[in-house]
Amino acid sequence: MCYSTQPNRRYLLSDAVCVLEEPEHLNWYRCPGEGWTKVFGFVVGIVHTNYVEYASSQFIHGLWTAPAIQVMSSAMIRAYCHKVIKLSGVLQTYAPEKECCENVHGVRQDFIQEGRRRALEAASLSGTNSASSELNEEIEGQVYFIGKILWAKGFELMLQLQEFYHECTGKYFAIDVYGGGPEEGEIKRAFHGRRNSWNGEESDSDSDLEDTFRDNLKKLKSIEVPKSLYEWRRKPIPANFCGPVDHSLLGKYKTFVNPSTSEVLCTTTFEALAMGKFVIIPVHESNKFFLQFPNCLSYRNKWEFAANLRWALTHEPEPLTPELAKEFTWEAATDRLIRSSAITRREAKERYNLGKAKLDERIAYFHRELGKHDALRRVLGGGPASNQVRYELERQGLDQGNSEKFAMSSFVKAIKSTFISNNHHSQAASLSGGSAA
Repeated sequence: MCYSTQPNRRYLLSDAVCVLEEPEHLNWYRCPGEGWTKVFGFVVGIVHTNYVEYASSQFIHGLWTAPAIQVMSSAMIRAYCHKVIKLSGVLQTYAPEKECCENVHGVRQDFIQEGRRRALEAASLSGTNSASSELNEEIEGQVYFIGKILWAKGFELMLQLQEFYHECTGKYFAIDVYGGGPEEGEIKRAFHGRRNSWNGEESDSDSDLEDTFRDNLKKLKSIEVPKSLYEWRRKPIPANFCGPVDHSLLGKYKTFVNPSTSEVLCTTTFEALAMGKFVIIPVHESNKFFLQFPNCLSYRNKWEFAANLRWALTHEPEPLTPELAKEFTWEAATDRLIRSSAITRREAKERYNLGKAKLDERIAYFHRELGKHDALRRVLGGGPASNQVRYELERQGLDQGNSEKFAMSSFVKAIKSTFISNNHHSQAASLSGGSAA
């Protein structure tokens, strides 16, 4: 790769390829200069966060922020990307002629090595996938979940599945929950029920009665308002909340349950499959990539979930073949990235017929003009970071209103070099005159 020799240019020449992560968010505020598609010959964007969904979850602000983010994200991808890769079809449509869906992520070698260990262990045992005659759903250390402890991560669905499984079998299934989050307390109460009892010791003295009354009053004030009806349950669900931990350290489990449908592509599900575990997930657009693996037990309703969990508790996961294990590596992810980034001649012809190139250039120009003089940053509450354009112009010496093309021209360079040389000569003459005196 060749770098530009011009001063203050940190980009590669236009014959290079640039990969932008989250281009719909990265380009909201731009520094002075040409856009990505002008600096690089080919720009690929990878989108993996559903900002529209996050904005929609805000009760009041989401009514206007979600549509605004949707329009802004589409404009940024049109203006600054030749091709965009969405990790799943859950994400919005940005530019139909530019986008495709593909998982271009991989996992660490720790997870793949655990999957190989399980495969070797299964090969050394006979009757690995035979059904077990004994079944106890309440035995801990079989089923787990790892992720942020938020209602948005599917915990209400988890509770509904627990209740249905209890109706079918008469038992809840034990689950260990790893992770943390601001809603952990109320989610714990939803699984365990409220246990706020504060019976003080009986005493005949007035002082003890006053102390007991005061203590009970403090406890009464500390009681939080129930956030869900699940908190009033009488029979607790056997769920252990174990706190945050590295997923690669959870090799002892064989079944990962993740009912969430709010993800774009769940990394923990991918990691669990790489470790050779059963993964029980709903049939959803965000889980489409995982359905190809034999240990992925997908369900469409509660009946299928109960059947899949029953199967997972009485069987062993199928060992990963070398071909399937390779799908989890970053090498395979890179191959998928290269394959998905390609633009065929047919696609190029269709784009030309649509005539959207001029529209994309106009969007980039409008966005560039809109971001001049930091006005957009100040309006949107940029705070101390609102003067970045001014800082960049001053750093490049363009704050006097001169364009970059003029400042980098040979005429300006000749004038600057003349003044610099004259200044050096005058300084040398003054120094020699002072020494002679």
